[in-house]
Amino acid sequence: MNQFSVLALKEWREVVRSFKWLWIPIVFILLGIMEPIITYFLPQILESAGNMPDGAVFQLPEMTPEQIFLSTIGQYQFIGMLVVAFAFSGMVAKERKSGTAAFLYVRPLSYTSYILSKWAVSSAVLLGSFLLGVSASAYYIMLLFGEFSFTNFLGLIGVYSVWIVLAISLTLLMSALFNPGIATAASLFLIVFFPMIDGLIFRYWPYTPWKLANYSAMIMVEETTTHDVLWTVGIAVLLITLCVTLSILIARKRSANVTI
Repeated sequence: MNQFSVLALKEWREVVRSFKWLWIPIVFILLGIMEPIITYFLPQILESAGNMPDGAVFQLPEMTPEQIFLSTIGQYQFIGMLVVAFAFSGMVAKERKSGTAAFLYVRPLSYTSYILSKWAVSSAVLLGSFLLGVSASAYYIMLLFGEFSFTNFLGLIGVYSVWIVLAISLTLLMSALFNPGIATAASLFLIVFFPMIDGLIFRYWPYTPWKLANYSAMIMVEETTTHDVLWTVGIAVLLITLCVTLSILIARKRSANVTI
């Protein structure tokens, strides 16, 4: 087996040992089904819990399937990205702090394989979890609110998947740069809070990669242009490549400072 395969197997064993293969998909599935179910039953919930006068009827505006998808993406963008930051921000930093990295550095290690194995396994876990979650959401949305465009749904999956890979790439870079605590804080800022800042500061520049999550949701309601999405995806791919490359270079440089 080549180094990448061996290191990827090591990363997967860590995913299994920490139960990330189980609890991350469960979180994404719960986020996916929570929005359509709660929205559908919200009038009954409010009527049973509230102190409404006799004969009063609580009427909510009718929601379309596309609007429910927007709300679901909002859940992924906040809670889902919190999961990314807390679950993966230590993938390089914790090994460096615990001394596990020292056992790797004494061997003829390919730092490209080392970083790519972490990036590939974590991306696979998150993409698989997202696909399960958004598919569960689509099932309940279709069941409770009606049909929607399958083509637009595939567009949502594709664009948000690019955002997930970008999020894990930024988290990987922060983990390579900083200790676990700072890496987590920096990851939270970049993938949870900076998209909100981006919406305010760069609202008139449509190509920032932090708009990918919004674009994925806007595809469902057909409120964005293919030109804007393609340019943004292209810039995101370049940023992903930059993050992974910098992580490799930083890991190689930091190896010289590890006490063996």
